[in-house]
Amino acid sequence: MTNVILSPREKTRKALTVECTKGWYEYEASYDGVLLNIDTAGARLLGFSSPDDMLGKKINELYAHPYDHEKTLSMLFRDGKVSGFFTLMKGMDDNLVFIKQSSTLITDEYYHLPLKVQTSFEISRTL
Repeated sequence: MTNVILSPREKTRKALTVECTKGWYEYEASYDGVLLNIDTAGARLLGFSSPDDMLGKKINELYAHPYDHEKTLSMLFRDGKVSGFFTLMKGMDDNLVFIKQSSTLITDEYYHLPLKVQTSFEISRTL
């Protein structure tokens, strides 16, 4: 058997992958793409120590392909929801996580203006 020596970054990524491979994670972003809320497990999956480290970031900075946020918004307006959209998220230290996301547009009650996007996602694979 060959012993493989992992760098500290690889050890952290492997530990996070094992810890976060099951379940759904959630985040909310303002309509203009500023992260308002993320659950602790989702933040850790992306390599951040806590949700507070992510709040206020532009959501398109977390996508490996920055225009995927705009694609999500287009689908929300066209279909009213997004279900099963696969994309790559980019976390701390540029680690990549392939996810399947579902999103809903939250509007105000009176004018039905878009306020924020609520998204649930599950990990599909880490790269």
